[in-house]
Amino acid sequence: MNRQPGSHRQRGIAALTAILVVAIATVLAVNLLWTTSVDIQRTQTLLLQDQARLYDLGGEELARFFLADDGREDGQGGIDSMGEAWAKVLVRQFNEGTLEGWLVDQQGLFDLNSLVDRGTTRVNPEARAQFVRLLMLLDLDPDPRLDEVTATGLADAAVDWIDPDTQAEASGAEDDYYSGLRPPYLAANFWLTSVSELQAVRGFTPEILARLAPHVTALPRKGEGSGQWPLNVNTATDLVLASLVSNQTADSIKSVCEFAAQPQTGTEVVAEEFESAEKFRDAFRLATSAEIPVEVPLATGSNWFLLTVTTSIGTTRSTMYSLLERNGDVVQPRLRTFDAN
Repeated sequence: MNRQPGSHRQRGIAALTAILVVAIATVLAVNLLWTTSVDIQRTQTLLLQDQARLYDLGGEELARFFLADDGREDGQGGIDSMGEAWAKVLVRQFNEGTLEGWLVDQQGLFDLNSLVDRGTTRVNPEARAQFVRLLMLLDLDPDPRLDEVTATGLADAAVDWIDPDTQAEASGAEDDYYSGLRPPYLAANFWLTSVSELQAVRGFTPEILARLAPHVTALPRKGEGSGQWPLNVNTATDLVLASLVSNQTADSIKSVCEFAAQPQTGTEVVAEEFESAEKFRDAFRLATSAEIPVEVPLATGSNWFLLTVTTSIGTTRSTMYSLLERNGDVVQPRLRTFDAN
């Protein structure tokens, strides 16, 4: 029987076509499986992240409970110190993972927003002078200390970033400086909501910010007077207390009271409990022979606390920062931010 011419060629082409179709189908199937696997993993990660954030919010509720309970026990004008329950690190184990949280008293730190007087919207000279001293106390590397000229320039730049006018301080910086940068931007001319905003202010390098951050905060303004929150002498850091007057250091200030390192940050904070601001002023004067200016408000209690809470579930980790305001036994979150990885 005679075969059609080219039949072998046709069968070969058909076989190649079938192989090609199978190869393409295999590639598409593998790609579909890979995409589906990635989507499932992404969805699982998002679900775990949402679950971790819910645990973070649960940690916030625990912190609010501790602060409110402390407020009820102490009553109006109560004392807040590092020996109280709210100051302890909280660790909770649960089936899926671990929650860890701690509170830092924000009134034990220097409030950057106090650099500008709320009433006059002009520079607060006492706060500015203290900030200059605080900057000069920072232990930097390779240069151990900032000189007064550099520290004054940083303080003036921070004042100009906050105050509402566009007139630069003697060694500050306003819109004319920032608009000349690449990329250009303008000064905020408004109260800071986060210490991290200093990254945009002239002169504040990452190293300076890293050393400065444990000692400063940015609090909402008070409603009356200068709008400056008092410094809680029972939770203040060593450098903040040393910066209250001239010619003090982190070592010399330890003659005033005992200090201890915070376990979560390593920052040295007051480890004693003063019954009143007046008794602290007396102890400070006896130990240093220096008088804290009466314009500097001091207290032994606090209204503002920063909660840091971290939840770990498997390889998912979520950290929340919550600024809490306490009035009596009422505690409300005022600002939340999340870090996730």
